[in-house]
Amino acid sequence: MLTAQEAAELSRQLVDGEVLLQTKMWGETNDRADISQGQLMGAALAQIYAVGITEFSDTRESAFDQAEMEFFPADWGGFRDYGSDIANLVVAAAYLRNEIKRRLMNGESSHRAPRRADQVFDGSCVPNPIA
Repeated sequence: MLTAQEAAELSRQLVDGEVLLQTKMWGETNDRADISQGQLMGAALAQIYAVGITEFSDTRESAFDQAEMEFFPADWGGFRDYGSDIANLVVAAAYLRNEIKRRLMNGESSHRAPRRADQVFDGSCVPNPIA
């Protein structure tokens, strides 16, 4: 078992490593993606969806087949199960990070709106034990 700090550091390293792999394959600006079609977002959603539905599918393979049909860019190849839920989430996170980078390069705002007055955090979900 890892501590929260160790897990945070390892997750950062895993995503950084996957981003480097994607950059080596498709270039610094991800030349694979058709940005007008939201392909980076679709690829990330496919990986996340596959992980999310594996427990409800007949087989892990059928979950990935369904996710590919629903979200993965039709003109891309290579959608697959990377062997573990963590590995699949890392791949999704790398796609999302590249999508964020693309949007920042495009001049989109990174402003994060604060909570409204009627959205006060009430602590009802605390404690949230790690299970």
